[in-house]
Amino acid sequence: MGTFLKLIRWKNILAVAGIMFIMKYAVIVPVYQYYGVEIGLSNTGFLFLIMTAVLIMAGGNIINDYFDRKTDMINRPERVLVGFKVNRRSAIFMHSAFTFLGVVCGFITAFIAGKFIIGLYFIFISFLIWIYSNNLKRKALLANITLAFLTTLIPLSVGITEYYALENSLSEWTIETARAIKISFQVIIGFSVFAFLFNLIRELIKDCQDFRGDYKTGIKSVPIIIGRKNTNWLISVLALFSLITIVFIWEVYLSKLIFFQNSIVGDIYIYIILGLPILILSVRSAWGEKIAKYRRMNTLTKFIMFFGVLFSLIFSFVVYGKI
Repeated sequence: MGTFLKLIRWKNILAVAGIMFIMKYAVIVPVYQYYGVEIGLSNTGFLFLIMTAVLIMAGGNIINDYFDRKTDMINRPERVLVGFKVNRRSAIFMHSAFTFLGVVCGFITAFIAGKFIIGLYFIFISFLIWIYSNNLKRKALLANITLAFLTTLIPLSVGITEYYALENSLSEWTIETARAIKISFQVIIGFSVFAFLFNLIRELIKDCQDFRGDYKTGIKSVPIIIGRKNTNWLISVLALFSLITIVFIWEVYLSKLIFFQNSIVGDIYIYIILGLPILILSVRSAWGEKIAKYRRMNTLTKFIMFFGVLFSLIFSFVVYGKI
């Protein structure tokens, strides 16, 4: 059981389920309740949505380890499972089974939401994961962008499914309904942009960590093509760009929402809890090529991502008038 849990990377899967739960109950539900709108997707539908994401991600993690075996033998040999504790044929079977079940759950979710296209959405995600693991992962920057894009689909899937479910359940749109779906969906898009930027940064940091193994196995990662020094500057610029983007979204949109107009909590959170660590990441990224440095940057990026997601709880408390 321990080997299986490591193979599917249960901590990452638990994080995905947690993010989806937070998008639903810390963003969508509070806004809907504020405007007196009923949730469109039932609890059963949402459960199938989470199962879809969990199963597809589990299958994706397995196939990723399958194709990464040679590189991981150099970069992190103690973590290699496929070919040792799990034979390669079993890995392919588990990937296929999890992906198939995930797509089935996706179509059940689509049926409950009343929109067939939702099922096609999850087929697209499954196909993109396979292409990434089998081919795109060996293409510089495109691989990083693809993986970062996949992470944005996690919170987006919650917003998209809820939108279609609500649309299907309504006899007519009201001003309150339009405001509720608009605000909740736009906030979720903000989280998706955040997820894209910082997963892209984290992938570049991991590429710098995995430089030796990627070089020996012929993977053309960004650090191998332009060097770790130039990649450091790229990470630094991306972190600074991310900070500017977050501040822009906050000042132009979020802070203008009725929920935040009489609260300074958002300013403190954006500029200190999130802004300061991002600025430190940008400055620290600019120099140094030791593995220990990249490990610290990876940890700092995880910290930023954790508190970025945690902002959803701040949003929820503000909407409910708790802070």
